[in-house]
Amino acid sequence: NNAQIDYNFKDVDSSLSAFVREMKAMDVWDSVTLMQMSEFGRTLSPNGNDGTDHAWGGNYMLMGGSVRGGQVLGKYPTDFTENGPLTLTRGRMIPSTPWEAPFQGIATWLGIDANDMAEVCPNLKKFNSSYLIDPAKMFDDVKSSSGPEIPRFPSSDASSIFASFITLAFSLAPLVLFL
Repeated sequence: NNAQIDYNFKDVDSSLSAFVREMKAMDVWDSVTLMQMSEFGRTLSPNGNDGTDHAWGGNYMLMGGSVRGGQVLGKYPTDFTENGPLTLTRGRMIPSTPWEAPFQGIATWLGIDANDMAEVCPNLKKFNSSYLIDPAKMFDDVKSSSGPEIPRFPSSDASSIFASFITLAFSLAPLVLFL
């Protein structure tokens, strides 16, 4: 229902705003990247219960102090009809950007050397580079192998802070844009 969605988005907005304020207060925002992803796509047409079913393709939202925001990366389908080149049955779309594309960009920003990328993203070898996203389109100041300075948190329990960030990242509602 729309009222619940409005409430949930307000909750996500206030949670992310608090997170960003804290990262800026700690002077680590430029070294932080938060990624939200959909674990599965959804059909474009409703099922018998006016809901949607699992499908292929998903979306990601990326934010952080070094993220080049305000853009949609990847290829957006141009034909959503049943005869579209990426359309299967009932509005299931074939993904045009591999799951690994944003992870490869983040790994590059973090300073993972190209020679080690297969260890981080083992399925990259299945895609030619035209399916990947140039990390320089995702981030300001992409470094070849050193990555951002990893911040030292004031708490002695940095691992629990990291776990909280990961929990927040995986609990956000799916959105379509890189911010």
